[in-house]
Amino acid sequence: MSTYKNFVERFSHIQLLRQTKRLLSWDQQTYMPAGSVDIRAKQLAYLASLAHGEATSSKYRDALAEMIDIDTEEIKLEGLSKIEASNLKQWCKDFKRTTKLPQSFVQAYYATTTTATEVWKKARATSDFDLFRPWLQKVVNLNREKANLLGYVDSPYDALIDLYEPGITASTLSTLFEDLSSFLSAIVKKTDGKDSPYKVCFDHSFQQEAQMRFNYLLLKTIGISGKNTRLDCSAHPFCSGIHPSDVRITTNLAGGLLQNIFAVLHESGHALYELGLSKEGWATPYGQSVSMGVHESQSRWWEVMVGQSLPFWSYMYPIFQKHFLHFNELSLADFYQHINHVQASFIRIYADEVTYPLHIILRFDLEKALIEGTMDVSDMPEMWNLKMQALLGITPKNDAEGCLQDIHWSSGDFGYFPTYALGNIYAVQYFTAFVQSFPDWDLKVREGSFSFMKDWLYDHIHQFGRMYNPMEIIQRVTGHPISTQSYKDYIRRKYQNLSK
Repeated sequence: MSTYKNFVERFSHIQLLRQTKRLLSWDQQTYMPAGSVDIRAKQLAYLASLAHGEATSSKYRDALAEMIDIDTEEIKLEGLSKIEASNLKQWCKDFKRTTKLPQSFVQAYYATTTTATEVWKKARATSDFDLFRPWLQKVVNLNREKANLLGYVDSPYDALIDLYEPGITASTLSTLFEDLSSFLSAIVKKTDGKDSPYKVCFDHSFQQEAQMRFNYLLLKTIGISGKNTRLDCSAHPFCSGIHPSDVRITTNLAGGLLQNIFAVLHESGHALYELGLSKEGWATPYGQSVSMGVHESQSRWWEVMVGQSLPFWSYMYPIFQKHFLHFNELSLADFYQHINHVQASFIRIYADEVTYPLHIILRFDLEKALIEGTMDVSDMPEMWNLKMQALLGITPKNDAEGCLQDIHWSSGDFGYFPTYALGNIYAVQYFTAFVQSFPDWDLKVREGSFSFMKDWLYDHIHQFGRMYNPMEIIQRVTGHPISTQSYKDYIRRKYQNLSK
């Protein structure tokens, strides 16, 4: 057996430990009894610590060093494939970063965030920020410590962003988001702030069984079978890729019919990415998603670029009406107008596509300030409300629909939120390139054909895993670097037509 293959086989259990941790985290958000949080915190902390210990051990370093110079990243082996060489470089980068975090820190981090997540659930349910505040402070402190351990040049926030979107800095994000913020806020200010005239059609109680039946049909329509996936409910919709043969999707039926449908489409985009990763390379970087921004581009592709398009609903709406007879009197044109109605709202996951990035920009500004120490945790509710008023022109009535609405900070995911906005930018750039290959895409979708989209995404993005970084993928797929221009052009074109 070659040195390379021996390394993969010898250390594949590290990835198994991480997959097991994801499975337990999925269980925590779906079926775990509330009283089990203490033992689950210990279980997750132990698995995280064990995986970290193995991935930073001297035996791991020695085995890696036989194949690549860890300091210079110069490959020592000959005859490697392009994929194998790419994996070696990624393992080397991962090792150097991981060894900066002591095992004791990793264990404390996961123990704290697991408990913080349960406290967040209670605080959100009662809109009690004071209950969550001390735990948020602990998580912020840990992330500041993490940034210092990882190292940075300009901002400690850069170290955290790099965990989710390699190569992106706070400075780059600030430039992109400043451009988007002024552009999108101007559009929001031109709206009248009124509800969609068709909102009354959706102010109705829909049976959860009927919603789930339609959810399963949605999954089947876009090419997701129950063979390697399952759909469940959770407080916050998410997708967890355990393995390319085991992907878990969740939704929330309490938010409303449309919110549930678009949450399923959103998480399905994540699921299709995870299902499209290499099964053979599951224990290597080639079998892993490249970044959260690229991941988010896949979810926004299916939720927005496809799921909120007229061609999609030209096919799906008659089916939708059969499942929900309540809508038999509402025309497709009016339905389409409603699902693309622009209106400032409080909850990010239910925001329309124009206001959605503004929600992300708000969170980016706040968490960057927390990590850089220019804002105190105790000021979060007030600062949140002020920024929401400035960006969206509305003020939350309580913290549950304000600063307590997201799970990410309790989970310790600082640096994650910006990837949601990046995902929107990436998605439009990808879709623009896709349309050049399939100018008749809308006709295919009107007939219920979606496999050609899945194939295109696999061919251009999914199959490569972490072989290329996000900026390289954008350049390879579109021929252009990241830019807000395509996104702004898309928004102008779509909403000018809708406003006529």
